[in-house]
Amino acid sequence: MKARRGRHGAMAGAAVLAMALLTSACGDDGGKTKLTVNTFGVFGYTELYREFEASHPDIEIVETVSEYNDHHNNLVNHLAAGSGAADVEAVDEGFIAQLKATPEQFVNLLDLGAGDRESDYPEFKWAASLSADGRSQIGLGTDVGGLAMCYRTDLLAAAGLPTEPSAVSALWPTWNDYFRTGRDFTAKNTGASFFDAATNIYNAQVFQIDESYYTPGTTEVIVGSNPQVRAAFDTTAQAIADGQSAGLVAFEDEWVTAMKEGTFATITCPAWMQGYIRENAPETAGKWNIAAIPEGSGNWGGSWLTIPAQSDHRDLAYELVAFLTAPEQQTRIFQETGNFPSSVQAIGSPAVQTFTNPFFDDAPTGKIFGESAVSLTPQYQGPKHGAIRQAMEHGIQRIEQEDQAPADAFREAVAEAERAAR
Repeated sequence: MKARRGRHGAMAGAAVLAMALLTSACGDDGGKTKLTVNTFGVFGYTELYREFEASHPDIEIVETVSEYNDHHNNLVNHLAAGSGAADVEAVDEGFIAQLKATPEQFVNLLDLGAGDRESDYPEFKWAASLSADGRSQIGLGTDVGGLAMCYRTDLLAAAGLPTEPSAVSALWPTWNDYFRTGRDFTAKNTGASFFDAATNIYNAQVFQIDESYYTPGTTEVIVGSNPQVRAAFDTTAQAIADGQSAGLVAFEDEWVTAMKEGTFATITCPAWMQGYIRENAPETAGKWNIAAIPEGSGNWGGSWLTIPAQSDHRDLAYELVAFLTAPEQQTRIFQETGNFPSSVQAIGSPAVQTFTNPFFDDAPTGKIFGESAVSLTPQYQGPKHGAIRQAMEHGIQRIEQEDQAPADAFREAVAEAERAAR
């Protein structure tokens, strides 16, 4: 079975391979110091790297972009081995709890002046990457992933459904309403599926509940006994059975092709998903818009930039991290890619609050994703949340890709999740 994606997926496979080969060939030579950066998905830093290099003529930045799970699994392995990590490593919310439990594997950014940045962030964002004793800060936040639903206006119109955001939002105040709309859409035989991939629909539901895979504040794994997790799994399985899913593996090449060709009508849209759509299907500009997510709120994703302790260039790496995560840069990245800032200053700025995205038919994305960003109460995620989520995604995909019975898929997924959490 193909590798699964999480908060962010992969860039085009060939490009990743080429960049990886370039990175492996780089060292400090020619009078320039090479800073290596490992990320996943669409962080949108290319132009910022060039600007940093222009102000630091002795520095060359080399970025490797990998698939979400591969990136984090490689990072864990490199940290354990004591070598192989980049100077700067991005970490998603699904893995930050696991990694901050071993702060000695990272540079303590407080020693480099990061304490001055604490007021830049909502309390939850700063605390999420702070060690349990409060003495070590392993990362500076990049973004948060407020939830919405992106949709193709032309495909909804073809099914006789409304296309204005307020009217579309009114179609699905709950997930039951969303799936009912999906049945109506499917019955119209437009040639398109209602949604792209079942894992994206499942994850959106799970990220909205107060308790998901752990009892809050503990290491007690409740993935198999939590009725809300089971409900999200079962409703997703039923939508697959109803023919609403395009049956795609999110972030794979086929998913990208389907996005370009318009073969699905809706997609779960954390703020960062805007960048995927814009980058992978630029010719679809103006055909998309954004509505509310069923149940009205939630957060999926958000990352930090960290510096592994094995870096030989920690001071320069911190300069780069501080530059990339500054409020001004977070604002710019939001406008260019859609990744919503985690900086309080950026979130509250008119440049963010009043921003409308022309790619999405001038949707007011600053307002859509900004209303709850500062006051967000994040879902508690225990130390192996990322690994547990991967296991549950595997179960959903066995239903979708291999026609496994939902009850069997859930049982196997829970067993895999519990093994991963040990």
